[in-house]
Amino acid sequence: MNSYLRQILYILYKLLIIIFIYSLSRLFFYIINQSAFGGNSGFDLFKIFFYGIRFDYSVVIQFNLLFILLYLLPFNFVHHKYYRIAVNLLFCIGNFFFLLLNFADAEYFKYTGKRSTADLFGYLFLSNDTVLLVPQFFKDFWYIVLIWISTIVLFIKLVAWFPFKKALNYSFNIKSWIITVLLFFLVPGILFIGARGTGLKPIMIISAARYTTPQNIPLLLNTSFTILHTLKESPVKPIVYFDKNRLNAIYNPEQQIHPQHPKRISNVVIIILESFSREFVGALCDHKGYTPCLDSIIHKGLVFENAFANGKRSIEAVPAILAGLPTLSDDSYITSRFSGNKIEGLPTILAKEGYHTSFFHGGRNGTMGFDEFSRVAGIQHYYGLNEYNGPKAFDGTWGIYDEEFLQYFAKELNTIPQPFFSCVFTLSSHHPYKVPDKYKDKFNNSPDKLIRAIRYADFALGEFFKTASTQPWFKNTLFIFSADHTAAEQSKISVTRVGMFRIPIIFYHPGDTSLHGRSKKVTQQTDIMPSVIDYLGIDKPFLAFGNSVFQENTLTFANNYLGGIYQYFEGNYLLMFDGERSRALYQYSDDKMLKNNILKTSADKTAGMEHQFKAIIQQYNYRLLNNKMINETINPLTSK
Repeated sequence: MNSYLRQILYILYKLLIIIFIYSLSRLFFYIINQSAFGGNSGFDLFKIFFYGIRFDYSVVIQFNLLFILLYLLPFNFVHHKYYRIAVNLLFCIGNFFFLLLNFADAEYFKYTGKRSTADLFGYLFLSNDTVLLVPQFFKDFWYIVLIWISTIVLFIKLVAWFPFKKALNYSFNIKSWIITVLLFFLVPGILFIGARGTGLKPIMIISAARYTTPQNIPLLLNTSFTILHTLKESPVKPIVYFDKNRLNAIYNPEQQIHPQHPKRISNVVIIILESFSREFVGALCDHKGYTPCLDSIIHKGLVFENAFANGKRSIEAVPAILAGLPTLSDDSYITSRFSGNKIEGLPTILAKEGYHTSFFHGGRNGTMGFDEFSRVAGIQHYYGLNEYNGPKAFDGTWGIYDEEFLQYFAKELNTIPQPFFSCVFTLSSHHPYKVPDKYKDKFNNSPDKLIRAIRYADFALGEFFKTASTQPWFKNTLFIFSADHTAAEQSKISVTRVGMFRIPIIFYHPGDTSLHGRSKKVTQQTDIMPSVIDYLGIDKPFLAFGNSVFQENTLTFANNYLGGIYQYFEGNYLLMFDGERSRALYQYSDDKMLKNNILKTSADKTAGMEHQFKAIIQQYNYRLLNNKMINETINPLTSK
């Protein structure tokens, strides 16, 4: 009996060490991302780390429940040398792998602003880029591997301190056998109940909102927990806030714009700028900036000063821009189970109007599923690394440097019949931020390699416009500029829940001087599709979770989703909503660091915004789940 109790203590001791290392990984996460959580007092941090243990305990027990049972089997074969080696090996491989994800997520958080979820695996294996980029990641983030190995050594050392390591065979009489069997079921049962929680609902990702502000949720959680809790469950669930008639009266993404101007036949070029945060653009901020080419375009075109990305990843930007689809769940549309649903993207609509449609990206074909999704959205011709025909310019990591690829883009547009719709996605300002050797001196006064890459990408854009401006199609082309998402943190403002989504969105037409000025209306990437339809005067039904920027007297808003929290921008306000109730309201135009939560003092404003946002969320979830992401006027059969 005593030997069985020792075995129980041994398992609990090992689990306790793992939980302790999770706290160390949280400390590492905080140190690496201190600017994102620097506004917390010492007491706030103590609470975050204290309550974080609750989530660490939960995932450690749930993940190791099988191992606990294997360790506690009341039979002597558990002390067999090879049995113990096998179980210990599986225990270590599983736990150390998830600890590695926690340490690696400290750096990845700078780009996504959230703890990674199960969709990470779909993203990693979407193409062969991951395998090719692993050496670069190890080179750039070698210290993460070193710290991870150090924690493994720490685990081994701490386990070695356990005083009852020697395995002793069990010897039971009837009474002790009964007690042992009870303990075999009781110990794992109590541990599991504690891990799950005793409430009606088990502990979930959103449960973290009970203990801290939305901004601090990623610090309180751990990556293993967020992955484990998004592995099986659908990221999109049926939600009913309103009955169907009331829902459509509040918000309906099915639209048909009746323009007040004659139909226009104009080429359309959308330029998606990799990682171009708003704070890099001097014309939008109170500093010189790093984008003189984009600044000059802003002075000639129509720019939206309060523009927001609908997500934090490139894979979320393309559906938003090409098809008016935001990402209001943990999964991006491209990697989700709904990616086979029918949609009517902007290229599909324009193709029906006689447009030639194309998409250009200098990366390997298959990168992030751009080629496959673009076809679903209506793109007729995809041009990637495989199709590139120009000077040798492979960057050694992702694909073709921006300067050469944008020149190739300009050349190919000359061969395409007008009117055309084309989208080009730049590349060089993506990690690892490579700049051609011939330009390293030109940009060597940049603060860091990210800014150097941004300056190079803007330079490449300027060279493209020098070439494009001499082409016959140039003056009859509507150019739309949008970043895919913001870059890694650069300032304190950039890591707030507002700053991490602020991007430039610009409309520029060399032959239309009416597209000029600065607008303060809230704008998002999903507004681009309806805006193009409106500008061209296409009086046809479509579906998009956005509005035309050219329509007056319409509600303008932006929304996004991050780490279990929905965000809704309207006017000068940001509402944070967890799916059940509002968690925070900020007047972000004045409260740039989001210090003053006015949720309780602005009840009417909160209620109005929450009412509208609930309708958007319900429409989004319903239409994804029921394959209704098209205007039912287009296909009446879908309404049956």
